[in-house]
Amino acid sequence: MTVMSTDSAHPSRSRKKRGIVRGVLDLITSIWFGVALLVVLFFYCSIGSAVPAVRQLPAMEMTEFEWFHWWPFDTLIALLCISLAVTTIRRIPLRLVTAGVWAIHGGIILLCLGSYLYFGTKIEGDAPIFRRQVVISLPGAKEPARLVCLPGASTSLIAGPDEWQFSIQSTNTDWPILSDEHKGETAYAVNVSVAKTGGESFIRQILAGYPQYTEDVIPGKGRAIKNIGRKLVEEDLSIELNYEPQEYFHVMDTWALYVRRPGEPHWRSRPIADLPRYNDFVSSREDVFVDFPMPTRVLDLEVPPNDTPDALSGESVRVTSYLQYASMTRRWREGDGQLNPVLRVTTPGRDGTPTATDLVAFDRNRSHMGNGLARFVWLENDSDLTGLPTTSVATVDVRVAEKDASLTIPVNERTVAGGSGEFTPFEDTGFSYRIRNVADNLSISGGTVSVAMVDVRTPESTVFTRMVADRAEMTKDLHGDSNDPHAPAQKEAKPLDERISMTYHPASAPLIFVATASEKLYFIHNGPEGRELMKEMTIGQPIEVVPGFAVRADAYMARGVSEVKPFVFPKERRDRDVRSNMSMIRLEVGSGSSVKSYWLPFNQYAFDSDQYTGGGRFAYHPQPIRLSDGSVVEVLFSRERRRLPSPIALEEFELLTHLGGYTGSASTIRNYRSRLRFFEDNQWTAAVPIEVNQPTEHGGYWYFQSTWDPPQRGMAGSGMNYTGVGVGNRNGVHIQLAGCCIAVLGMIFAFYIKPIIIRQRRERSRAKISAGRREDTEREETHSRKPRPVAETAV
Repeated sequence: MTVMSTDSAHPSRSRKKRGIVRGVLDLITSIWFGVALLVVLFFYCSIGSAVPAVRQLPAMEMTEFEWFHWWPFDTLIALLCISLAVTTIRRIPLRLVTAGVWAIHGGIILLCLGSYLYFGTKIEGDAPIFRRQVVISLPGAKEPARLVCLPGASTSLIAGPDEWQFSIQSTNTDWPILSDEHKGETAYAVNVSVAKTGGESFIRQILAGYPQYTEDVIPGKGRAIKNIGRKLVEEDLSIELNYEPQEYFHVMDTWALYVRRPGEPHWRSRPIADLPRYNDFVSSREDVFVDFPMPTRVLDLEVPPNDTPDALSGESVRVTSYLQYASMTRRWREGDGQLNPVLRVTTPGRDGTPTATDLVAFDRNRSHMGNGLARFVWLENDSDLTGLPTTSVATVDVRVAEKDASLTIPVNERTVAGGSGEFTPFEDTGFSYRIRNVADNLSISGGTVSVAMVDVRTPESTVFTRMVADRAEMTKDLHGDSNDPHAPAQKEAKPLDERISMTYHPASAPLIFVATASEKLYFIHNGPEGRELMKEMTIGQPIEVVPGFAVRADAYMARGVSEVKPFVFPKERRDRDVRSNMSMIRLEVGSGSSVKSYWLPFNQYAFDSDQYTGGGRFAYHPQPIRLSDGSVVEVLFSRERRRLPSPIALEEFELLTHLGGYTGSASTIRNYRSRLRFFEDNQWTAAVPIEVNQPTEHGGYWYFQSTWDPPQRGMAGSGMNYTGVGVGNRNGVHIQLAGCCIAVLGMIFAFYIKPIIIRQRRERSRAKISAGRREDTEREETHSRKPRPVAETAV
């Protein structure tokens, strides 16, 4: 029995299916389909590269890498490959003369497959690798202390009853060795400042690779061996230089939240998915300070824990705002609470641009401008203006009432004699004096105090030290041997010698802004020789201090209330080179009525401590968060980090410059060169050099020179304590290269070899045709010369 298939039973349906398949194949292999694909790809690529504003729209928020790995692009490339493959198979027979076209099409398809593998698995980031770490050991300490070799880095160590403080005072990459058989060589030198409770401070110098030259230097005295007869002040103290291994790299264009409890040595990360990059997302303009019409956008991203639980497990963690370029700023407004005078003034900056500053009269840190140019005071009565300083220099007023003698002594380098200066007679009073030292704005309970330490010799030839304070109730006569103004109790305090009175007036800012209870504002300009100007101020009206230098009061608030919020910079004030370093997020932690929000600034790297900030070159802003149960958790906003295949150490960094050396400009640099070591099989490998255009491969990743630690101008041997290494994989590169080579060979075959083959075939064809014609001609001639048969002749 024969069973017929459905298609056989219905030939019309079979023909219809074959017709649909043929139609689709005809469409895919048509020239217009290929041209349309190429045109769409051209516009897609042009938009992604030349018009980045499109992919950076709030609805898209794509990097260039993401744009060229988005599903529309992948679909277009897949259709192109299918069109090439089907067209090649259907319309180009596989013969010798078409081998070039087959190779071109096959190479393009192979290139696309290799590119998909490359971009589909691409990981790229960077890592700072520091040159050395200091390992500090002491008898009685639980474990050694470690300190990265960056100027300013510090740590402490407790050994028995003593507490030790250590800090990196300085480093030098080219310290010359002047002794023994290594004379003339240079080494990496680290100076570690050492302070022990109750002991003498000293500096220990260590040279990388030359531990035999380790020695101590006593500040103010010189090398220890010349003062105490041995190289080390504390011989039980061991300070060694080791490599500082780097185990992680941070991935480009990613976001992550890092969590830990205070005291824990390492962070636990939480990746933040779908966080914007190019646009501000704030639900209300009241959440920020903004001086331009910024649109509001809603953002609500959950940040769940990673594979392992962390200190915020069990809490709701969400990102509700993102700012692409902002910084936390304090601004003041008029309130209705207690008196708190605030004055906003504008002064010319160093480059001539106006600089606005908020001065707070009752805040000792904010009542002065940072450079000491001006200060702001509040007076109960206008008549108190006469009690303000009339000169910008510090003075000590001395008076002996019995002799009706008074004297004003300016405090300067000539009059501050120190503890070994000569006494200066005070007219014919029998008293003489010398100003030992001064100390301004010392922090004490209840505020600050400024003091001048003045040694006084009486007519009876006795000597005591008067601590002359700008607060009269704190002025004391001290007797004894201590010269420390910070610890006057070490001297015996006795009643004041009332025969001689002293008053100390600390150095005054040359510009003084004054507000009074009558709501009047005054401006005072004091010079070193006396008062130059005193004038009542009007809000918004500038006052010229000297030609080309004017000050202006922009606002005054008698009951100022401060608000601290992010200030969003307008587009024209944003530096593109800053990239994400000025970005911020608002994090909400908790649930229900216990939700708390925090603004977190971006950190380029998730360092475990502030040792690695490099004196401010790297941001480190962990934010403490108090949970509803009273516990505290630290969080930090940065990028995702991944573990390297093996730890990396920096052997040395070399800066190659043009003639004249590094001048602070990039134009003087020819190249950077780092020599890296990789930790494998419990040992460090040989040093491998990498340069800007000379990467090296290890463990499946390629390493290349990215950034560096520039030296500070005017400081020989500074900088170059770390190198920035780019890290990335290159999967599929060999497939891409093979595809390119095959396509190029196909082009060479199609454009150079194929014409030769065709020409040779034509020549052979012509030769055969010519040979055939000659044979026919010869056959005809031969036939014509043959004698005719008899029968034919008879006929």
